[in-house]
Amino acid sequence: MSTRNVIVIGGTGDIGRAVVHKLRAEGLRVVCAASDVTTETADCLHVDVTREDSVMALFKRAEAESGPVEVMVNCAGVGVFTPLHETSLEDWQRTLDVNLTGTFLCAREAFRRMKPRGGGRIIHIGSVSDHLTLPMNGAYAATKHGVRGLTGVLNEEGKAFGIRATLLSLGAVYTAFWKSRPEFSPADMLAVEDVAQCIWEIAIKPPNVRIDEMRLVPPQGVL
Repeated sequence: MSTRNVIVIGGTGDIGRAVVHKLRAEGLRVVCAASDVTTETADCLHVDVTREDSVMALFKRAEAESGPVEVMVNCAGVGVFTPLHETSLEDWQRTLDVNLTGTFLCAREAFRRMKPRGGGRIIHIGSVSDHLTLPMNGAYAATKHGVRGLTGVLNEEGKAFGIRATLLSLGAVYTAFWKSRPEFSPADMLAVEDVAQCIWEIAIKPPNVRIDEMRLVPPQGVL
């Protein structure tokens, strides 16, 4: 397999870091991008996914540093887990801005650049909340259902141009979010390395293989 150029959005979070590490270890050329990057390097850039100008600047800089993007992985996301009637408009809007508008902006820019070059892969992180009804997931589930729809549209609009989009819907993954909740055991969850392995396997597939959706859950299913 020739070296593939990858952008990992949200590459400094628990899952994103694992993805960046795995892809680099397997020989892919990876640009990590995240909102908390303060000192940029050629392969680690700042992006605010809620701003169109920031997303466009990221892709321009990443391609100048590493070459045409062939795979984009979007791990960026926030979660607000409160009863719907207690969810503030501020929290609702922030969740939509990052999880849905940010996904749209990044996918659109990747698509625009992949289309004239004959294709590429777009990988979105989903959740069991994108197909199951769970309490205290109102804002989060709304965005993840939106990402599901967006990914499907990308596949249909991209199939004539060799662009493949995958929704990777995850069950509980042991990240910093869970470390403050000792009633949940890491043994009952996926490890970030499990997710990274799956994303690598998708990223290296040849373009004739279309993977619309994968679901990765721990042995007990939904916790």
